[in-house]
Amino acid sequence: MTRTAEAMSDRAQFYALLALIVYTPLPLASNRPWALALLGMLSGSLLLWTIWKPCRRSTAIVWKIGRVPLFVQGLWVSLLALQLLPLPTAWLNAPGLRGVSGYAGKMISIDVYSTQLYLSKALILLIVFWVTLSLINSQRRIELLAKVIVISGLFQAMLGVMLMASGTTFEVFFVPVIDGWAHGTFIYHNHLAGYLEMTLATGIGLMIAKLDGRSFTNWRTRLHGWLSLLFSEKILLRVSLIIMVIGLVATRSRMGNSAFLASLLIVGLFTVILTKYMTRNISVKHKHDVTQAMMIFIVSLIVIDVVIIGGIVGIEKVVQRIENTNIETQARISRTEVGAPAVQIPSESLEQRSQAARYAVQIVRDYPLLGLGGGTFHLAFPRYVKADVNGFYDHAHNDYVEIASETGLTGLLLLGVIIVHSIMRAIALLAQSRDQLQRGMAFASLMGMVSLLIHAAVDFNFQNPANAMLFLIMISFPYLLNKYRI
Repeated sequence: MTRTAEAMSDRAQFYALLALIVYTPLPLASNRPWALALLGMLSGSLLLWTIWKPCRRSTAIVWKIGRVPLFVQGLWVSLLALQLLPLPTAWLNAPGLRGVSGYAGKMISIDVYSTQLYLSKALILLIVFWVTLSLINSQRRIELLAKVIVISGLFQAMLGVMLMASGTTFEVFFVPVIDGWAHGTFIYHNHLAGYLEMTLATGIGLMIAKLDGRSFTNWRTRLHGWLSLLFSEKILLRVSLIIMVIGLVATRSRMGNSAFLASLLIVGLFTVILTKYMTRNISVKHKHDVTQAMMIFIVSLIVIDVVIIGGIVGIEKVVQRIENTNIETQARISRTEVGAPAVQIPSESLEQRSQAARYAVQIVRDYPLLGLGGGTFHLAFPRYVKADVNGFYDHAHNDYVEIASETGLTGLLLLGVIIVHSIMRAIALLAQSRDQLQRGMAFASLMGMVSLLIHAAVDFNFQNPANAMLFLIMISFPYLLNKYRI
């Protein structure tokens, strides 16, 4: 293959990856077996393409860049495969594998189909992570990747707001969406909130990457600077952030909005302190200018986006939901057909939301080592729930408890290792890098991870393929910016 043909193939593979990222949330967030199968076909085809016509970044380099997360993800996939293997009865009855409420069977998983589906999801995520490390091989591509993530979030926010404002019942891939909160192409409004949290973090990181800390000496240079801003891509990005904040508020997600604001404050304050006191190889004046610009930008996000724009589109309703979280029975606009009267749908309190997780902790106590099998929570939980709990729970509304119940503390620890290592890499970039794009993307990675980790305490975003994939891309940013190593 000639050098020109190699470059064209590499470029085509890169654009195919971007298209896959935009596509994943469209068919019900790929959170149905048929959609997951299609996602597996697309991601598998992309992997085979990169193997058939290798890109410029070799396998050895990819492994060197991401050896820790790749190795741990390999262990995670192996754990899920182990749950499907027939094992001797003596092994299955060993302490830590089965407790007093042990299930009969010849394997760890209590449902083969559910764990196979869960394993398929894990393999897809591993493939996407590998392909991302392979194809994102320059700062220009990192920036394009970030812009595509923002565009995807912008589309979801606009679609969610428009469909909510229409006040009509609609269907997404033949599945009716019946309440009046913003959903986009997600069935569950909290999942759209989780997705927007990460796309907002990416957009904020891009804005930080464009902060140069320039100061203007007179009114002419200041006027020129403002005119340049009006005709630059910064203003488009800023407007996109405002629209995504509107979309996030429109989901009426209590923890989604709280996690976004909390992560912005936590990571923003941490970054300002780190930039001011701990960064190396940056001149004192430039450090001061960039720190000041970053503080102004973060304050503007809170004041303009959250307070002013949020107030216009109804953030007070989200605040009211949070304040009334223990006594709440709010009306969610629901119609079975156009013109039909609204139906009252009770919105569960935080105490009710955490009830399933509290009961599910007993599953972890009974099966602490390897759990009951990936994707089997909905089958195991009825044996542990008490009579005072109404309804059917297919998820624990707490990702940590659900992951631990399905894959044991071993699985939870493996995922924790990946996240902690990525956070360490992102902090190293913030502390050491002089490149503003690297620091901006490190900020995006930290904020996206912190936000979803907070949200995971009361929801199950990690069980959603679209959100899990985007979270893995948030994790990958520090490895893509592979100048500083731990």
